[in-house]
Parts: sequence; C-alpha cells; structure tokens
Amino acid sequence: MNIKEFWELCKLVLTDWRVIFIAIFFIVFSSLAGYVVKYKKKPPKPKKKSKLLENAAAKKTEKKNEKENEEA
Repeated sequence: MNIKEFWELCKLVLTDWRVIFIAIFFIVFSSLAGYVVKYKKKPPKPKKKSKLLENAAAKKTEKKNEKENEEA
C-alpha cells in the first residue's frame, strides 16, 4: 500500500457517518460528564428583609419588653 492509497483510506474512514456520529457522541458525553463532576450547587442567597418588616419586628420586640417591664 502506498501513501496515496493510505490517505484515501483515511479519508474514507474519517468521512464515514458512523465515525462522525461516535466522535460527536463522545464529545457531548465527555462534556456532560465534566459538567456533572464540576457542578456544585451554590447555597441560596439570604433574602434581605425589607425595612417595613424590620420596623414591624422591632416594634413587636419593644412592646414585649414594655409588657415584661410592667409586669415586673
């Protein structure tokens, strides 16, 4: 087999639909596997309390403290 026949054979092999399909499948599969291995779920960001809720909570705490002071 000479060089010309060898290159023709390589071209036939590389342009075969089965070889192309397996190459694409391998690339997609390895990319997916890499994603799964590196995936880390980020913890949820703490929700910021609105100023209205903070003010309401502060008022409730103040009322509780006032009631406790009156009872004592």
